[in-house]
Amino acid sequence: MKNKKKLFTMAATVFVISGGLLALNAVMVPSVVNQTVVAQKASLQQNISTVSSVSSTVPVMKIEATAPVSTVESYLEQTITDEEVQLINNYFDENKKETTELSRELTEEESNRLLKLGDQYVYDGLRPTSPLPLEPGPYDFYLDMDKDIFFYPKRPMTDQELLQHIDWYYRINYVLSKRVDPEQQEITDIKESEAVKFAAASVKKIFDVDVSKLEVSASLHTLYSEQQKTWSILFQPYKADTLRANGQAYLTYIVILDSTTGTVIDTTVTDLSYKRTPISSSASLKISKDASWVVAARQIVTKKLGETRAIKSAKYVKNPVNDKRGMVNILITLEDGSTYDAELRYPEKTLRCLLYNPAPSITP
Repeated sequence: MKNKKKLFTMAATVFVISGGLLALNAVMVPSVVNQTVVAQKASLQQNISTVSSVSSTVPVMKIEATAPVSTVESYLEQTITDEEVQLINNYFDENKKETTELSRELTEEESNRLLKLGDQYVYDGLRPTSPLPLEPGPYDFYLDMDKDIFFYPKRPMTDQELLQHIDWYYRINYVLSKRVDPEQQEITDIKESEAVKFAAASVKKIFDVDVSKLEVSASLHTLYSEQQKTWSILFQPYKADTLRANGQAYLTYIVILDSTTGTVIDTTVTDLSYKRTPISSSASLKISKDASWVVAARQIVTKKLGETRAIKSAKYVKNPVNDKRGMVNILITLEDGSTYDAELRYPEKTLRCLLYNPAPSITP
């Protein structure tokens, strides 16, 4: 059961890339090894345009260079042997732990190098000179497969050791991806190209951002319920992990659409460098009496998104969890029963997420 849970978790964190390979985004590698790198605020060294979203400005990268191409899929197809496939499958099936133990945590410096090397592994073809050792021996860094423990050297890890780490997880993911049944596209589902087009249009409307120069990942899966299949579209700068490791701010856009109708049900922008301000009880009380929060949300829905249907009500919805996250939720209900849920950052009133829930269809 635990291994099934691990397999489900693995499947839930991957995006389908060209060629059908389910591959971990390089940003996920530190997560796999229980590492978190906090991106620091820094001025971008590349061109920056302004995103307007109701009295706010947010930096977004404009990538003008030729888009890099991932080299991972062809490399893994050519180098993974049948014996290695069996080894990884046995390791996964026989391992009773939900996560691999670590002899120590990676330092921030090691984590940042891991991010940069991950991008070089994916886009530049940088590979370790030798594979990761999978048993104890005369090594400073190895994985004890029997105990399922990564043993790290007490000294700083070398680039080669970090590349071995990255390569191992891409190999695991490649093998396990063959065990995950991909969501089958049906005749009634819109095509990936259409989903990307609708997603890009939503980001353009809401955030005034042209995502044509950003890297695109698309995944078709059942997300909210077994009855509703969705497309998830991710837009982010190429080599985003290198930016993250260098402390450079960048934005990522995630759009979720109904796979049958193409209706956008979630448009979210994330900024790893953003420092949230928790909402205190007194601040929450002030927000409940401040009509400008509701006005800001209404303007996003009507002026930015272009919603023309009559609005029945718009109100602040207090949520203790979102108070801790520094997010203000404004619920907008239309006359036909459809709703928008705008999540605004506190205290700036900038939009982080806009959710749409269409009114239930009435069957005659």
